[in-house]
Amino acid sequence: MPFEKGNKLGTGRPKGTPNKDTKEIREAFQKLVEENLDNMTEWLTRVAEKNPSKAMELINGLSEYIIPKLSRSEIKAEIEITDEVDLSQFKTDELKKALKDDEIE
Repeated sequence: MPFEKGNKLGTGRPKGTPNKDTKEIREAFQKLVEENLDNMTEWLTRVAEKNPSKAMELINGLSEYIIPKLSRSEIKAEIEITDEVDLSQFKTDELKKALKDDEIE
């Protein structure tokens, strides 16, 4: 039987709803962390004494489970120049400097 337009039987989970297994795993991980906060603090302190940068890496890695990552967005635009600018009044060195200064910003 081919798919018929308007058929709601195969729509699946609503967008953004985690599946049951993912939800259970997250809850178990959260419980594990909550029950071991004191231990984790002690472990991080030990690591930081010998290698502070490693301790920061661990904290950063754990933060991914608490703070959602922001997605990157690419913005593309086309700019149409409608006015002409007379650059003949400027010296070449001034124009080069202005372009160079503009690249820094």
